[in-house]
Amino acid sequence: MAGRDAAGVALICASGRLAGVRVGAFSGMGPPYRQSPMCQNLLAQEQRLWYIQVSHYARLNTSDVPMPIALIVHGGAGIIRDELIAGHLAGCNTALAAGWAVLEQGGSALDACEAAVRVLEDDPVFNAGTGSVLNAVGTIELDAAIMDGSTLAYGAVGAVQRVRNPITLARHILNGPATMLVSSGAEAFATTQGMPLCANADLIVERARARWERWRAKHALREVGTVTEEASLPEPTTSAAHDTVGAVALDRSGNLAAANSTGGTPFKLPGRVGDTPLIGCGLYADNTVGACAATGWGEAIIRMALARRAVEFMERGVSPHMAARRAVALLMRRVTKGNGGCILLNTQGQVGLAWNTARMAYAYRVEGSEAVAGV
Repeated sequence: MAGRDAAGVALICASGRLAGVRVGAFSGMGPPYRQSPMCQNLLAQEQRLWYIQVSHYARLNTSDVPMPIALIVHGGAGIIRDELIAGHLAGCNTALAAGWAVLEQGGSALDACEAAVRVLEDDPVFNAGTGSVLNAVGTIELDAAIMDGSTLAYGAVGAVQRVRNPITLARHILNGPATMLVSSGAEAFATTQGMPLCANADLIVERARARWERWRAKHALREVGTVTEEASLPEPTTSAAHDTVGAVALDRSGNLAAANSTGGTPFKLPGRVGDTPLIGCGLYADNTVGACAATGWGEAIIRMALARRAVEFMERGVSPHMAARRAVALLMRRVTKGNGGCILLNTQGQVGLAWNTARMAYAYRVEGSEAVAGV
């Protein structure tokens, strides 16, 4: 082989090996190149390297080598008044304990996320499930989603009014024939899964009702002829506590999951759905990189696809901590009213969290360390 051709083959083969191209990547090359001693030697080296990599990966993913477990939960980014801090911290710690118990017993990341979020949905302190904010007509509409990082399977619900734990309904949908169901269709599906429906009034707490009454008195409905018209219906303030709740977990099998649940923004238009149940926006999980759950002003988060953006930063080799900070900084820089936060885990169980609002309630634990909580 001519020197120029030999050098060319060496460069092609070496660059393929360094780029991680698998054995057989050069099968499209002509026989003279493929059969050259130089190329055969490099291919043999690549085959040995690939075998080592695959064997190492297989060992890491056997039951003989359990992965570390990790869990982080959030109780929403926004304004959390001083008198409500204790309740938010207690709720996040209780949710963390529920999810951690699942992981410690060998349960899946999906099970842990669902367990943690159910606790937050049942706690009237948070804007999810019982205790959610009311929309413009005085009813509660709930959104939730859950995602499996091992399969990229995803289940979500939007604008449901009679489901006490929408995260569990989202879990059923993840295992079903659809990825998202909304409103009455989602509720009908819930009954087929043995989930009891509740009255919307059962989800309303006095604090939320009183807040809505004050808002209605200020922005009263007026009659124009025979048509009821909303007078000066405002956009809900972006500085108010959003209290979307969420969780991200890593189980012993190395599987990641993320989950979110919310009552949405106060006094929202009926039927409004925010970022929470939207894949890539409110949540994302991928076993090869990491997982994220977002919280904040939904319309801004949707425009940025915040959860997927944060995971992409980790994909580039950025730590979860820096990925969270960069994602939130980008949200604030690129989108008007870009208020929010996010929680992250990577494949090693490293934690990341950031927010640009006044506060964000959170709690997390990584195997081998004590639980941490804050606002």
